[in-house]
Amino acid sequence: MPANRHPPSPPFAILVLSAALLAGCHGIPTAPAGAAPPPLAATPAPPTQISQHKSVDEQLAELQRVVAETTMVPHLGKGDVLSISVYDEPELTIAGVPVRPDGMISFPLVGDVQADGRSVDELTADLTTRLHQFLLAPKVSVIVTAFNSLSYVINGEVAKPGVYPLVTDVTLTAALAAAGGLSKGAFRGSSVELADLTHAFFSRQGKLLPIDFVRLVREGDLRFNVAMQSRDYVSIPSGLSKEVYIIGEVNSAAVFAFRDEMPMSKTVALAGGFTHDADLSRIHVIRGSLSNPTLIVTDFNKVNAGQEQDVPLQPGDLVYVPPTALTTWTRMLDKIVPTVTALQTGIILGNTVKTTKP
Repeated sequence: MPANRHPPSPPFAILVLSAALLAGCHGIPTAPAGAAPPPLAATPAPPTQISQHKSVDEQLAELQRVVAETTMVPHLGKGDVLSISVYDEPELTIAGVPVRPDGMISFPLVGDVQADGRSVDELTADLTTRLHQFLLAPKVSVIVTAFNSLSYVINGEVAKPGVYPLVTDVTLTAALAAAGGLSKGAFRGSSVELADLTHAFFSRQGKLLPIDFVRLVREGDLRFNVAMQSRDYVSIPSGLSKEVYIIGEVNSAAVFAFRDEMPMSKTVALAGGFTHDADLSRIHVIRGSLSNPTLIVTDFNKVNAGQEQDVPLQPGDLVYVPPTALTTWTRMLDKIVPTVTALQTGIILGNTVKTTKP
């Protein structure tokens, strides 16, 4: 094209159309220069996620601390059998002395003596004091030949769940072996274990012992192999079970069968509503092992108002509604473990799992 030629003029139809468009825009207000753009619809904020994951060394240090805090001297109970002797007094050496259903034992010269609820040392001191009325310097020895009153519980996916007597020193792995080991099932012609070791937990006196069951059972890390005590509770959940726990400041703590698309806000309402002490601004969704969880903290009211994203629950999740006074995870855990233990043993639900769909 020659340099002195102008570009062709636009067709007449285009000029008419442009004029019409400009005329149609007349009267539409325009934003002044520098004005902020109109606000967009607010996107709900994500819930807060807090990882409680600890290293193996941190878990072991915590385990040693909790074991030290919860170690107790065993006390005598109904059904225990004792062997009692007095030095240089053969007629006062008696084997097979039972602790009767009323908690008492019978011994020559002194009659009935309270044994239930006492330690061996306490019973020995009482017998010694009573025998002083008849002997110059009695030297009493009390030996427990059968601790029938002591027991622990293994619940869940073991071959023989139940209550086991603690008659001798027993470690956790020995207790699992005594229960027949982890349950197995058949899948496509092969034998597979049914236990979910990730969600397994160990409760003692209402406190959680941070035991890594995967490392202990699968990898043979015996540093987690603690000695059992009376009233210990071991839970081995099923890998096939799909459950969600709703506990804390709700009117009816419960276990619900998992269903697809279980939002926290709707599922928590199934527990009969909240108590007056409930802190709805800090509902905790606990995911993974209780001893090494991921915490998802959410505000129930903001979720309902569309200001915060809801939490889609997953199998094994535990939803905890704390009271307003509890501020730390450690203190919350002291409340959570006894409730979960009670739910699993049927104290609250009578072994009935609710299957209501939100």
